[in-house]
Order: sequence, then structure tokens, then C-alpha cells
Amino acid sequence: MRILRSRCPLVIPAAVALMTTLIVGCSADPAPAVAPISPTETAPASTPPSISTAPTPTTAGTALPAVGIAGVNDPQCRSDAPPVVLLHGTFSTVASNFSSMTPALQSSGRCVYALGYGSNGTAPVRTSAAQVAAFVGTVLDVTDADQVDVVGYSQGGLVLRTALRDDDLSASVRIAVLIAPSYHGTDSSLLGSLPAGMCPACEDQRAGSALLTGLAAGGDLDGAVRYVVVSTNTDMVVTPLASQVPLGPADRVRALVVQDRCPADTVDHVHLPADPTVIAWTVAALDARGRPDPDALPCS
Repeated sequence: MRILRSRCPLVIPAAVALMTTLIVGCSADPAPAVAPISPTETAPASTPPSISTAPTPTTAGTALPAVGIAGVNDPQCRSDAPPVVLLHGTFSTVASNFSSMTPALQSSGRCVYALGYGSNGTAPVRTSAAQVAAFVGTVLDVTDADQVDVVGYSQGGLVLRTALRDDDLSASVRIAVLIAPSYHGTDSSLLGSLPAGMCPACEDQRAGSALLTGLAAGGDLDGAVRYVVVSTNTDMVVTPLASQVPLGPADRVRALVVQDRCPADTVDHVHLPADPTVIAWTVAALDARGRPDPDALPCS
């Protein structure tokens, strides 16, 4: 299967072109170095999930949005694995972030769902989180699943963190694979390039914001969710590197930096979701139920 790098088709005023290239959710960030994970802590091998599109009754009146990627939000899709919900980043869409990754997720036997939230990811994060929580509820109703897995990119990681905490979503999420998430915000000076009021979500992602201060009071983890963070050390958007990773024990949190395993890979924040290595690692993290073995991850 040929992997195509995603593009960011949104037209943004020239004054903020650089900033949108960096924060657009068409990107991802690196994670801090972590202690080696013992292979004995990885999930045991399991049978790959299978997928079908045989007609199955769905909830009456339920509508799933079109997001511009074939096969996403198919109410008839059924799989042995939990549904996967994709969360895009700032100034972005599902298609601009996940067009390359989605076919790999589907080929691995998973049903994929997504929504465009928060006015292309610019609305206040709490507004977006509430939309995401409602959407997950719809996906569970349509698929009759008990939980979903989530793949969140950039702001998508913070939106998920907020929904888990503020919208009682934690019981509905099994695994969160977060690609360069603004989990603790960012101290990047790039935020200063945006005109005041243009992007409330960007202000929420600023380190020390009221949103982040409130979330920090309750710790980093929610429910029994397992977190896997995939980052690149070339990231200039979500800084410092350690800010991308939730604080928690190794059986709940795994942090993977692309260059620790693949030194020649120079992928940046913008191209992380379309990077073949990152795509393979995302599928591997889901296959391992949130406990991937770093030594077994491929370089593509």
C-alpha cells in the first residue's frame, strides 16, 4: 500500500500562514525520553481483528458526518476490535490530518470514525471536547461497542484529555494513541504570531492557561485509559518535548520518540500523521492494547 503525505488545504490569511503550518493539526510533536520498557510488560500477541460491512441494525435517526475519507463513519462497519475515533488538530480537518493513516487502520481490521470539531479546531477546547464526547456516544450507539480507541493528533490530544475529565468520557475510551499532543500545552513563541481572538483553542493550548491549570488539578490520567504518545525530536510546535507526555506509570503510559528507534527519520510536527513509521507505530500500539514493545517497532 502506498502511503501519501497529507496536505493542509485550508486557506489561511498570509499573516498567519507560518503559524497555521505549525499548529494546524497537520503536525505532531516529540515526546520525552523514557526508561526502557521491558518486553515482559508488552501485551501478549492476539488474533488480528477482522472487519465486515454486512448490514447491521443501527440506532434510529443516527447520522454520522461525511469527512472526506472513504469508509470513515460507515454505520454498517463491524469489527472484532473497538471502533477507532480520529481527532484532528488546530486549523485542520479530518482529511488533512488522517487521509494517509486511515487506510492502514482499515487494513488492520478496524472501523474508523471521525468528526470535524470546533470550527476546524479553533473553538475553545472545552467546546470541542463536548462535541467529541457526544460523537463518541453516537459511535457507541451505532456500533453497539462498549468502548472506543482514540487516535488524537496535536490539539486532538488535549481535546481528548478535556473530554475524559469534563465530559465523563473515561469509561468509554480504552486506548489513546496521541501523536505530538499538546497535552500540557506549549511554551512555543509561535503562539505570539496569531492575532488576538483569532483562535481561542490556541490560547487554551498556551502553557499555564486557565484550562490547563484546571485540568492539572485532577492529575494527568483518567479512568483506566492507556496512553501511547508518539513524538519527533524535530518538533517546534509543542515544546518542551516532555510536555507532550501524560505523567503516569509504565503500565498506563508509553512514550515513543521516532528518532530513538529510527535516527534517520527527520519527520517534523506537520508531517507526523502521514509518516509511514508513525502510521505503523499507531497500528502496533492499538494491536498491543496500549503496551507496544519499542524494540519491535519498525522503521519505514
